[in-house]
Amino acid sequence: MSRKLPMLCVLLLALALVACLAGTQRGIQGNAYVSTARPAIVMQAKNLPMLTGGEGSCNLAWAGGLSGVPVRVWLAVYGSGKFADALAIVAQADVIHGWYWDDDFDRPFSVDNEDEIMGTVKFHASTYIVESGHDPFSGIVGISESSSPVRWIVRSYAARCNFNESKIILQYREPLPEHLAASQPLMGQTDWMRAFAQRARNAFTLETTSENRLGIVRCYADTVRWRYMDQRFLGTISRYDPLVSF
Repeated sequence: MSRKLPMLCVLLLALALVACLAGTQRGIQGNAYVSTARPAIVMQAKNLPMLTGGEGSCNLAWAGGLSGVPVRVWLAVYGSGKFADALAIVAQADVIHGWYWDDDFDRPFSVDNEDEIMGTVKFHASTYIVESGHDPFSGIVGISESSSPVRWIVRSYAARCNFNESKIILQYREPLPEHLAASQPLMGQTDWMRAFAQRARNAFTLETTSENRLGIVRCYADTVRWRYMDQRFLGTISRYDPLVSF
C-alpha cells in the first residue's frame, strides 16, 4: 500500500492540473468565441461569418505613468469583409493583477447611453462614431492605412467581471449614413437610432458554458492591427492602491 501511495498522489496531481487547464480555456470554437472560466461564456454574432478570431496583446496607456500596462485580448470579428456591410466584434480583455477596468464611461458625444441585459449579463451600452484611422479593425474590411478615412456608427456594449480584472465587449458597426454625417453631433432617441440599437442588440448571442468544454482552438488574430488596440476600443484602467487593496 505504501508503494502505491506516491503513485496515487502523482496521478491525482496530474488530474488536478488537467482539470485546471481545461477550466481556463479561451479561444475559438466553430463560429463562436468561448471562455470556460471567469466568466464561462460563449459569444458570437448571428447570421454573419467570422472574418478573424483569436488572441493578441497590447500595452494600454494609463494616467499615472509613461509605460503601458500589458493587456491580453481574445476576440472574434464578423462580417462580409466589405466596409459597406455591417461589422460585429466580440471581445474579452484581461488586465494583469493589481489593475482593474474602470467603470464603463459615456464617451464624448455618445448618445443613448443605458444599461441593457443580454443573456444573463448586464452591459453598459452607448452609440457613437468611429473613424477608420488608427482603428484596429479597419484593415479587416479592406481599408488601407493610406486610404481616406471613413466612419462607422457604433453601438457598443461593455461589462466588467472577475473582480473587474476582465471585461467583455460587444460592438456592432454600420457605415455612417449621410443624413447623420451631415447633422453632427449625433441626436439620440430618434426612430433611426432606436432601429439601429435594435439591430445591434439582435446581432449577438450570449450563453453560459461548462468548464470542461472540448474542441476550443487557440490562435493569433493576425489581421487585427494590434498596434492600434487601445482605450478607444477597450476602455480605461486604473491601479489598485497597494496600501488599501493588498
